[in-house]
Amino acid sequence: MGLIIDGFAHVMPKRCLEAMLKAYPTVELKELAPLTYFSDMDNRVRLLDKHGIDKQVLTLGRPSVWLGIPRSILPGLMRIANDSILEAANQHPGRFIPVAHMPVPTEEYLPEFDRCINELGMAGIHIVSNIDGKALDAPEFKPFWAKANATKAPIWLHPQLQQDWSQEYVLDKIFGWLYETSIALARLVFAGVLQEFPDLRIVTHHMGAMVPHFSERIKGFYDARAMFPRSLFPPLERDPLDYFRRLYGDTVLNGAVHAMECGYKFFGPEHIIFATDYPFGPEQGEAWMKGALDQVTSIDLPQTEKDSILGGNLMRLIKRQ
Repeated sequence: MGLIIDGFAHVMPKRCLEAMLKAYPTVELKELAPLTYFSDMDNRVRLLDKHGIDKQVLTLGRPSVWLGIPRSILPGLMRIANDSILEAANQHPGRFIPVAHMPVPTEEYLPEFDRCINELGMAGIHIVSNIDGKALDAPEFKPFWAKANATKAPIWLHPQLQQDWSQEYVLDKIFGWLYETSIALARLVFAGVLQEFPDLRIVTHHMGAMVPHFSERIKGFYDARAMFPRSLFPPLERDPLDYFRRLYGDTVLNGAVHAMECGYKFFGPEHIIFATDYPFGPEQGEAWMKGALDQVTSIDLPQTEKDSILGGNLMRLIKRQ
């Protein structure tokens, strides 16, 4: 068996939290402050060892804490956030894979991309599904996609709400995040971003959200686009599903084996990344950690494919192979 790597987990280092609370205190940041398990790296290692996980990718959580932060203080906070992610990873060398966060992936912030990837040696860049309500295919984000394409640095995509989703019953996170991810991915495909930049490597949370389940509906509407002249579908060189299948879906499905099987049939074994969403979920994240492992081990796959999903695919991404 190869390495088992949790490919999409979250961290909120204490230094980052304190800096953000001082510069721009929000209700969400204040809610995060007492949750020490977001920054307790010793406890993480204990859980990883308990469940037989060799390494864990660290992305900043929660991305929504950046909403509304003035651009005048964003560069400094972004730098502190990325430095503190690296510091958290270095507490246990060899166990964590740090990923930099770019809350606004426009050209003016690309020096931070270069610093984190080239100077700090971080594994990739973490962004959200819209930037203050602006879709990721907007012209101002094209330099970011060009940089990611040229460097082949993997991009971790996390949902961000852009509409007034109801927080009642946590519907904003249960359904809203999946919708927002799906919209972001569809716009990247239909606006031609994935066509223009063929070397993009994007890891999508929650197994590509709605895309695998509704793949034939996606293709059907594209094929019938003449019926919808106001939809402004641009011509694509290939079947739209070919572009969606170039994405990577993670296994954050909260233990749903049938959803894992659906994602497997759509993405195939070479484009699935094992991930847990730690520390979110019941039992301070441990329940979903176990559930993600069970999803992979319980379905009937050749061991070589399980090895790819559990760690091999991610290793190829971060090695930019």
